[in-house]
Amino acid sequence: MLKLIFSDLRANKATWVGAFLVAMTCGYIGGWVVSILATAQFYTDSVYRNVNQAGTILFLFSVVAGLAVIAAVANLTVAAQRRSYALWQLVNVSSRTVTAVVLAQLAVVAVLGAICGTLLSGITFAPLFPLVFSARTIFEQVVPQVRFSSMPVVWFGVSLVFLSGGFKAARSAGRTAPLQALTAQPLKKFGMTWIRLLLFTVLLAATSWFSHSTISGGPNNGMDRSVYLPILIIATLVPIAPVLFLALMKLWTSIVPQSCVTWFLARRMALYNFSLSTSVQTPIMVGFGLVSGILTILNTMRHYAVNIGVTDFNGLDMTSTILVMGGPILLSAVGSAASIGMTARSRVGDVKLLAISGASPKTLISAAICEAFIHSANATLIGVIAVAASNFVVSKGLALPPFVDMTVADGLIVSLLGFMILITVLVPTSFALSRKDVV
Repeated sequence: MLKLIFSDLRANKATWVGAFLVAMTCGYIGGWVVSILATAQFYTDSVYRNVNQAGTILFLFSVVAGLAVIAAVANLTVAAQRRSYALWQLVNVSSRTVTAVVLAQLAVVAVLGAICGTLLSGITFAPLFPLVFSARTIFEQVVPQVRFSSMPVVWFGVSLVFLSGGFKAARSAGRTAPLQALTAQPLKKFGMTWIRLLLFTVLLAATSWFSHSTISGGPNNGMDRSVYLPILIIATLVPIAPVLFLALMKLWTSIVPQSCVTWFLARRMALYNFSLSTSVQTPIMVGFGLVSGILTILNTMRHYAVNIGVTDFNGLDMTSTILVMGGPILLSAVGSAASIGMTARSRVGDVKLLAISGASPKTLISAAICEAFIHSANATLIGVIAVAASNFVVSKGLALPPFVDMTVADGLIVSLLGFMILITVLVPTSFALSRKDVV
């Protein structure tokens, strides 16, 4: 079994490298969290509180993005190789063995990626620490400490989330009939499994309680913790994100007249490849929702501060911006980029079939651009809904008109990751069109 695990990883390294990079990114951020918390142990009083709070903030604002991105990428990694796993069954590899091998591969890639990430964080933590915390004078005398003995906690956490995110796909890879897996049908769309439904119910209850306490607590009790509301709302949407993505995509893309051949083809391709593209939309939705949500809450709080006569409301300094937004943006970028290698093979095959059917290269390129726009816009729209919900709750708690202080401009920086989706689509398209057996 060990030979099968590692030989298949080598054979499909183009697919697995995406998962490795995501695991490495999570390990890097986790290494920073562990090192910051370890540094805090060497100090007392206000220095301890500030350093410890910095590590906690980095963890809280990164963990939601990390969970969403890891789960999506782990599932995609397995789903994109279902034909390879089907071939195993054709040579008498049992379905139970297939599932076990897939889970073992996920664990190996997750642990190796997390180890590399924590090693990189250990190397860069001390040199980058003064730059990251340069906006806080209290950190000037802090000497950064790296505790490698605590890094296995990060490895275990990353591998656990990878296994959880890819478990359903791994089990499906072992149970899917070989002939069914070898057909050209698209992957089965994500549904509301009982695990997703249970997680959504728990998070919805927690978000509802938090929102109620923010509103009922009023300005005195609600302002300090209101910045955490976007985290809860985004976390609540993640379990049902595939369902939301599909429903919203069908709704707004149908507004454009279907007589437009380019748009019709782009829409059909987006829906056909929806299972693969969910891994691209999820990081953008999470990144946009967190960045715009946090800045919207700060704008709302600034509005309230001005109303009561406070003029020195500073908002986020550079250090706070890095701690709050650095993790989600980095994970969103890597998560979207990781999908390039995973979906390239499938997209090349689809484009070849369309080209053989008579579609011109110009039509296919235009459709690819429209498809990239559909995916990035769809993820952004879900993010806007999350931002609006958090703004409504906080505005109501502060007795301010809702939606006045909403800001989406900064979040659109994350939506520019749609350009990465564009590359994801256009590179395989261009490759397919350059093949002599197609054009």
